[in-house]
Amino acid sequence: MNSVEHIGVSLPLMTREAFASAIGLPVGVLIAQAERGYWPQITVGKRVFINVEAVRLRAAERAQEFAL
Repeated sequence: MNSVEHIGVSLPLMTREAFASAIGLPVGVLIAQAERGYWPQITVGKRVFINVEAVRLRAAERAQEFAL
């Protein structure tokens, strides 16, 4: 475990495997959803990451739609 994860700092990018584990989805399901465009992903070289900051912003926008 690296020191950044140990102190609980949130990173804006996560591997698809780590993100799937964090939200409780099977990795295969998350990868299929990401490839269909349901999750914002970024490719860096041969690695693919989920843009967690974009997910957070999208969730905040949707939450404002339902604010009372």
